[in-house]
Amino acid sequence: MIRPVIRRKMNKVIDAAADHFFEHFTLVVANDENEQRTCFKTRHQVYCEEMGFEPPRASKMEVDEFDEFALSCYIKHKATGDCAGTIRLVMPQHPGQLLPVEQNCPEAIRMDEHSPQRYPRFQVCEISRLAIPKQFRRRHSDSNVSPVTGKSLSGAFKSNAPGRNFPYLSLALYFFAASICILRDIENVYVMMEPRLARSLRMLGINFEQLGNEIDYHGKRAAFQLSPMEFMQQISPALQRFQRKIMNELEEVPNFGAIFRHQPSILTKIHEEQRAA
Repeated sequence: MIRPVIRRKMNKVIDAAADHFFEHFTLVVANDENEQRTCFKTRHQVYCEEMGFEPPRASKMEVDEFDEFALSCYIKHKATGDCAGTIRLVMPQHPGQLLPVEQNCPEAIRMDEHSPQRYPRFQVCEISRLAIPKQFRRRHSDSNVSPVTGKSLSGAFKSNAPGRNFPYLSLALYFFAASICILRDIENVYVMMEPRLARSLRMLGINFEQLGNEIDYHGKRAAFQLSPMEFMQQISPALQRFQRKIMNELEEVPNFGAIFRHQPSILTKIHEEQRAA
């Protein structure tokens, strides 16, 4: 009898957090140069300045070779216009384009049967570079959540103030990315995350399949695989409502059809600026 009570309580927490999210935030697909720069600058703030995972860049933008064939997205704070969190989807189109996990952490995938190499390039994607700036971790519900992995730092979700304690920024970014994968018919999604985060998400009905042992890559990480359609079917009714609202919001994104086209890269221009500096 306890489990249904807990489930109903969690659904109320999620519904309240979702209402709060859409009241204060909106979704942005980085279609133009300024929007892409917003994502790269946010990544630099979190990965280079706050966490020290990557060396600082003179351009104040954190970019790598995978951004040439990736789609970046972010959450915008309505009141200020600031980026409250960003994430990217690395979507290769030909055999020469590898996923980050294939290039940087090949030992993370234990069995060949789970290798991205088994699928056509257009059927695989890696979700990476989730980054939530410090000011939004402090001001909003992700104050007790890792800025990079979304992992709860306190070990549990509080429920006495659902609009401010449920980690909706991290979840919204993952749902944002998963929704785009569904729209693009991408069947096999990979992500490097902390196993503890995967266990926390499993409590919400989100089941990532771990593909190998933990490795040391910006801390303890493991490779996971996910089917976006199964992901949407597994989650609770409250999270399904949250995801449907995200899909509805996506339909209002300017140039929404550009999600289905290859995004023009600004990396060449950024590299030229870096050399000039």
